[in-house]
Amino acid sequence: MAVEQVSIHLIFPLVVGLIIGIVEAYFVYEDENMTSGRQFLGDMWHGLIFSVLGVLVATNVPYLMVNFIPENFHGFLMVDSQGISLVVCVLITIFMMLKMVASHSIRGVSGRGFREKFWHKAVIAIAIGFSPYYIFMLYEPLSFIQDAVPWLPF
Repeated sequence: MAVEQVSIHLIFPLVVGLIIGIVEAYFVYEDENMTSGRQFLGDMWHGLIFSVLGVLVATNVPYLMVNFIPENFHGFLMVDSQGISLVVCVLITIFMMLKMVASHSIRGVSGRGFREKFWHKAVIAIAIGFSPYYIFMLYEPLSFIQDAVPWLPF
């Protein structure tokens, strides 16, 4: 079960991470009934950063699996033919969920923590953790960008 070609992905995961971060910011903005842009920008920067970093890590796991993890562990980590590990995706999802629960309980507009709905946190954590599955499905239809601008590290 060898993966033929695996590379590091940067641009598309950055864009998807920013989109997920903006959706997370909107969820918190909606649930907290924030009234000023200053509150919104001051409280949401970490969500954007962690969303981008989470998607970058999740989408580059196949590169790490092929180059640094022996093939003996691929069965245990449930690695598919594209090099995506189901176990690692679940671990990233759990980490992002714990990060959101912890950071939202610390900080809030009123100082007593965010009151974001649980399903909002779950949607964001799942979107970050399982991003390799839908990002790699989008690579095929968007491969014309790679052909038009070959120096972009898609």
